[in-house]
Amino acid sequence: MQQSGKQQRQGPLFSLIILFLGIISLLASPAMAGDGRYQPTDEAHSLPIYMTDEELGRIDEIGIGHRSTDPPPQTPRNCAEWEPLEGVLIRYPLGLPYDLISDFADHFTVYCLVSSGSYSSAVSSFTANGVNMANVEFLIINTDSIWTRDYGPWFVFDGNGDRAVVDHIYNRPRPNDDAVNWQLGPIWGIEVYGHDLHHTGGNYMTDGHGISFSTDLVWNENTGLSHSQIDGIMEEYLGIHTYNVVPDVASTGIHHIDCWAKLLNEETIMVKEVPPTHGDYPECEANAAYLATLTNCYGRPYNVVRIYCPTYSGSSVCAYTNSLILEDRVYVPMFGSQYDDDAIATYEAAMPGYTVLGYDGSWYSDDAIHCRGKGIMDDGMLYVDHNPLQEQTYGAGGYNVVALIDDRSETGLVTGEQVVYWRLQGEGAWTTASLTAMAAPDSFETTIPEQPIYSVVEYYISAEDYSGRISTRPWVAPGGYYTFTIEPSSGIPDGAPVMAVTRLAPNPFHPETSLRFDLNRAGSVTLGVYTADGRLVRNLIHRDMPLGEHVISWDGATANGQMAPAGVYFFRLQTEDRMETARGVLIK
Repeated sequence: MQQSGKQQRQGPLFSLIILFLGIISLLASPAMAGDGRYQPTDEAHSLPIYMTDEELGRIDEIGIGHRSTDPPPQTPRNCAEWEPLEGVLIRYPLGLPYDLISDFADHFTVYCLVSSGSYSSAVSSFTANGVNMANVEFLIINTDSIWTRDYGPWFVFDGNGDRAVVDHIYNRPRPNDDAVNWQLGPIWGIEVYGHDLHHTGGNYMTDGHGISFSTDLVWNENTGLSHSQIDGIMEEYLGIHTYNVVPDVASTGIHHIDCWAKLLNEETIMVKEVPPTHGDYPECEANAAYLATLTNCYGRPYNVVRIYCPTYSGSSVCAYTNSLILEDRVYVPMFGSQYDDDAIATYEAAMPGYTVLGYDGSWYSDDAIHCRGKGIMDDGMLYVDHNPLQEQTYGAGGYNVVALIDDRSETGLVTGEQVVYWRLQGEGAWTTASLTAMAAPDSFETTIPEQPIYSVVEYYISAEDYSGRISTRPWVAPGGYYTFTIEPSSGIPDGAPVMAVTRLAPNPFHPETSLRFDLNRAGSVTLGVYTADGRLVRNLIHRDMPLGEHVISWDGATANGQMAPAGVYFFRLQTEDRMETARGVLIK
């Protein structure tokens, strides 16, 4: 591996900024503030998330021993958190509860960093706590702390299509942590590329399409570089063409973006919502509004989902955004709050088809599951990408579906198994349409036949290669799928269905939401709210209604006037010849 011999960019201003941020973090830390938050003092050789007094005296040692290399072959693609995995990286002594690790090991390979001196203890502890040891691989690597997200590997597929690790300078004077990636690369038999940015994994999220996000901590810790130079390094080493750096919402703490925001997929960003009395409220609202103005990789504005994060100790808030996505499973930290169930419901509404699981643990308000676990991307992943169809116009003769299908195993795609499954809303069975190769590499297309006006089409893509891998888009299909509506090109022709697709907003909601629908002719309409198990909660309308657009609100009350409990509800709209449902989540 070629070494470039680049000099570390550390000047007096950088040191002063690091000292300032470290002191603020220390003053806001559990040990200094006495707010009852967990610190890993009961675990041997575990440094805290913030810098200690001793480390503040060694900030000039940050990056000592770091290796800089030339960038990967162009153009690399930085993997998103939700892509296919082969495992998850943690560290022993632990910062995660054993029931969570047991779930990891039931579905993935658990790669556990452990020192040689702690190896026997780790094996005994995992075994005693019922962890599936067949899916645990202990890696004898010394570490300083449990924060594998912050110092662990960032994965790319380089210009040759090979999986590689990109390493940054960990923004703590922790030489063992900072050297981890250079030991993981040889173990996995893959290249490691090192760049000169001071960074941390908790302050980074990416969509797999060259768009990434961090707080302005990345600017404050790299003062020897201009913003454009930072952007250039991100593009060279990770293939990031759009690097969105936003102000952090807090004046204290570790200033990581995963403390308050999370990409759920290419089009959706979850942003925490705090009580209006909380000091971070104006910044949270401003950032949520700003993120909604940005354009995602498919050329549309981001869907910004808010998750309510109440205070639980002083100014500390429930860190629900600090969750971990591992393929079809989402692990959400729980805080013993009355809002824990609402947080789960918010994730379920935003990520249909995923299994959302809540876990109690020793979580900070600015650190939880995401900071302590790191997905290991599958080197032979079957990667499927697709720009979901939006509303389509009647009369086009069909609806073109284009997908990228790339088998990184290089075993080849199974003939006839690259398929689009589609159906009309309300139907049970799926119809298939085979994808055929296009002229562009790894590109495929097919056509869903034309459907009646106001039909709602549900569909997903499936592919299989000769390694035995099967991938879908959405990743959790058929539990989750794409939808689009057939709209008239002009006017409403005779014989069209009685109503158009329903729209529910806001969703999730508290305490009120509204259902919007269109009637193309007058007729009898019934609208009821039902529980997930089919029990009627309240009839909202049952009468003749004129043609045109209608908006009906539900205030969350049952038929007897009591407030309905938080949970999932279905709004069933029935006309003389058609029924549609909309799914909503009531939060408290």
